Amino acid sequence: MGHKSLTASLLGIGILAGGGMLSAQSLGDIARQERAKHETHPPAKVWTNDNMPRAARIEPAPTSPEPIAQTQSAPPAASGGAPALETPPAGSKSPEDDKKHTQEYWQALFKTARAQLADAQERQRLVEDELSLLQIQQARELDPAANKELGAKVTAKSAAVEEARSVTAKAEKALDDLQKEFDASGAPAEWSKTDQQL
Repeated sequence: MGHKSLTASLLGIGILAGGGMLSAQSLGDIARQERAKHETHPPAKVWTNDNMPRAARIEPAPTSPEPIAQTQSAPPAASGGAPALETPPAGSKSPEDDKKHTQEYWQALFKTARAQLADAQERQRLVEDELSLLQIQQARELDPAANKELGAKVTAKSAAVEEARSVTAKAEKALDDLQKEFDASGAPAEWSKTDQQL
């Protein structure tokens, strides 16, 4: 029995060793194929704050003051002191078109004001995050010269944060003033809603 078990063991070792050689060769082939694949693909681009594209600045849409002048102007008085009847000019739009134009006008104003506010808030968050990072770096810095340099950067960034906060406050005030003007105009409330709010 000892002879049979020894033969079986040697046979098993031979099979495993041969199989290992075969798999080692196929693994080598696989490695070469993978390397060839990676060489044909361009390397992935690494994005940092330095090469990150800046967000496009949203400029206010040009609006014509014509709808305001039409809706807010009082009819001229006739020579007899009685108000004159308003006559539509030739080729004027129907009242339904005027309402639609007014709705579009208000929505364009609100969309612009909200976009400016969102942009100001995003810029404020960015500057505040940069200030926070500088403060953390300053707190961890052991070298007095580097700490002093970081202190100057923190002071400058603090001023930038205050400026960003004032820009955000102005954008909020502009939106609030627009809302007050809209409320005073008597236009339907749904006209102040833009696509983002629906």
